[in-house]
Amino acid sequence: MSLAISHRFAPGDLPVEAGRYRLVATAACPYCRRLLIARRLLGLVQALPVAWSYGRGGDGFWELTGSDAAPGLDPVLGARSVAEVYERTPGYTPPPTVPALVDTTTGQVVSDSSGDLLFDLATAWWGLQAPGSPDLYPLNRRNSTDAWDAWVEEYIGARFRTVTHSEDPAEAEAAANELMLGFDVVDTVLARATRMVASREAALTVRDVPPLSAVVSVEQFLCGAEPCGSDIRLFTFVQAYEYGGRQQIGDGEAPSIFFWPALARWFRALEGRPGWVGPEERSALGL
Repeated sequence: MSLAISHRFAPGDLPVEAGRYRLVATAACPYCRRLLIARRLLGLVQALPVAWSYGRGGDGFWELTGSDAAPGLDPVLGARSVAEVYERTPGYTPPPTVPALVDTTTGQVVSDSSGDLLFDLATAWWGLQAPGSPDLYPLNRRNSTDAWDAWVEEYIGARFRTVTHSEDPAEAEAAANELMLGFDVVDTVLARATRMVASREAALTVRDVPPLSAVVSVEQFLCGAEPCGSDIRLFTFVQAYEYGGRQQIGDGEAPSIFFWPALARWFRALEGRPGWVGPEERSALGL
């Protein structure tokens, strides 16, 4: 994280206000995509505008776009790159990251935590959500979503990040093996819940599985019969793995998610739902 303090939408901190904030995002990033999905599902597209980035500029950081969608000056932020926006923010430590939530009243980045922002959009922003929006963090499933969120970040997100960013081949190989094991685990718990045959259930040990509070919640999705915020977190990493990430592992022949039948069923069920893949993501992922 680049900020000394990543603010939250809570009493005494950030106020919820339609149009006040601008989300700097790129569809090429799984951390950004989790917020883009939530933004669409919750009907917050108008309340939370996006400053799009489609690539890196001359400074090596994500460049912004003008009103014509070409690289240039963002008409609201008055900046050409995400680095310029961060430089206006006290307590900033390079490098700049996305997603970044900018308060347009100050021009400063107020949050760079995609996990916190996902939760806050689903809960603190309820008053701006469209009628009939899904409850991504239902109170009666909060123990389960908390457990899944922590497990996905540690065993899927952190491993995927190491695989795709580490310059140490041994470290990347170890992370890739752990990522495959993480997929084994999710495939197994989904298979048990949906009466499918898991890919490698016999290879798992009790040390591999998520906390009981996560496992007991699994039905068609991680925390019940409908998708929740935990599904969004996992989905964007599985998506990143399937559409490009697996080609970066070892000799480029890591298995497709179809190796894990229950995981693949879960992924395809979400991928086919309205709002889960937008046009920007389709373009960035080559779909």
